Amino acid sequence: MKSALLYGHNDLRVENRPDPKAGEGQAVIRIHASGVCPSDIRSYTAATAAKRDPWTPGHEIAGVVTELGSGDTGDLQVGDRVAVDWRGVCGRCHQCRKGAANFCERLIKYPIAGFAEATVMPVEQLSKLPDGVSFESASFAEPLACVVNAHRALPLPLTENVLVVGAGPIGLLHTQVARARGGRVIVTDMKADRLKVARKLGAHDVVDAAAHQREAVLDLTDGRGADVVIVTVGIPAVIEAAFGLVAKNGAVNLFAGTHPKGAIALNPDVPHYDQVAINGSHDFIPDDFATALRLLRFGQVDVAPLISHRFPLDAVAEAFETTKQQLGLKSLVVSEGEK
Repeated sequence: MKSALLYGHNDLRVENRPDPKAGEGQAVIRIHASGVCPSDIRSYTAATAAKRDPWTPGHEIAGVVTELGSGDTGDLQVGDRVAVDWRGVCGRCHQCRKGAANFCERLIKYPIAGFAEATVMPVEQLSKLPDGVSFESASFAEPLACVVNAHRALPLPLTENVLVVGAGPIGLLHTQVARARGGRVIVTDMKADRLKVARKLGAHDVVDAAAHQREAVLDLTDGRGADVVIVTVGIPAVIEAAFGLVAKNGAVNLFAGTHPKGAIALNPDVPHYDQVAINGSHDFIPDDFATALRLLRFGQVDVAPLISHRFPLDAVAEAFETTKQQLGLKSLVVSEGEK
């Protein structure tokens, strides 16, 4: 089979590799859609990428089961359409019992190898696709699950003004989840084309972040600021500015990590005197993945407008370069003729 292998800094090659075989309790999945994630790009551009053996990235995938191994495979059958959760949790450790399986103390990060014609995974990591959910839509289940985790952890109900900072793919997923939860959603970004998509996907108001952002947000919120601010941009200056956009007794969710790593300057009087809650969110728990698929199934989240580029596997390096240069919104690597 064909598989993309990352050899080093900006060095991604498509080569022939042995077909995967299903072991006990495993399934082989023919991959039909795989999304390019910013974390893939960080691996692609990392100066340390050449210090490990060539490997296949990609963890946002959907496909079809083509082979089942021996042992207990539950109700899974050959031909089932599935999405893949690449994070195995034990369900028994301290964090899992607290409901924080995203911090499982025995977490297994399976080498999902999404940029290939096929991969193999334990059957318990596979979720059947609901009728009507395409492979392309299902490839968003993993990032959407991360978004669901953030909303589940927010300390305030989303019934008032919700500000989403950044209208990239993640920001646009947040926009739709916030709208589904009843929020009055405002989105800021510096790119007019992305703000146009935010409007299409349900944002009540959009703000050009390059032109008097704070004044515009305050004007839209009767001078109070947003009750909830979700920061999806990992730039320290953008994160710092978010604390000037939040209302008293509000909350700021730091969804994006900083890359490269950096510190922010925060006046502690803001969270203290204005009683602003600050929380982060990282990855997801299994129920978030199931919720993501339900949101896609019932049309509460529409990912079609987020897909700006589609590439065959042979052009995976072009897909990475497109994402690296922030051209369009989301790039997918897809099987020919499959959606």
